[in-house]
Amino acid sequence: MDSYLRHLISQTPLTAGEECRLAMAARAGDGDARSALVVAGMRSVVQRALMLGLRDEQLRDGVQSGALGLIRAVDRFDPDRGVRLATFAWAWIGAALQTERRLEVELTADQAEVREPDESWAWLDGLAPPLAEVLRLRFGAGAEPAMSRRAVAARLGLTESRVRTMEAEAMRHLRGRLAKIGHRASPQCVVDPP
Repeated sequence: MDSYLRHLISQTPLTAGEECRLAMAARAGDGDARSALVVAGMRSVVQRALMLGLRDEQLRDGVQSGALGLIRAVDRFDPDRGVRLATFAWAWIGAALQTERRLEVELTADQAEVREPDESWAWLDGLAPPLAEVLRLRFGAGAEPAMSRRAVAARLGLTESRVRTMEAEAMRHLRGRLAKIGHRASPQCVVDPP
């Protein structure tokens, strides 16, 4: 495990009061509070990836995918429900990691299932066409099966490293879009006294 992942997993979890205070601020539009919740939640992402047996490069890829699940959870997190962020986010992180694991399997033509055309790829609209194409190939659009980074690189005539960089850039754009989405309900959780 590299030093960054070791750093993430060694972080001290937020107290319930700190978490509530940050969640209320994030719901009010405070980007720094939202980022602090995401950073604090990365500990759970690494733990879940390790529990799934991911190691080395798969672990790094899994943490990146799990972070997307965490971000979705942070944007939907409501501390007024009496659940801690780590508990709430666990399923979101797991779903993102399972998707990553499924996509790492390189399908051969005789293994691939033919799927119905998928119109849900509209969320890629607005991305630069090369970035959108990398995501479509990586995650399988319409009748196309999901492809490994190696297969995408071969298909597009790029290096695997370039595909990884483009995928990360596309994900950053999508995370930026997700940052604009948030719940605006009035907070009712109890905050620890300062």
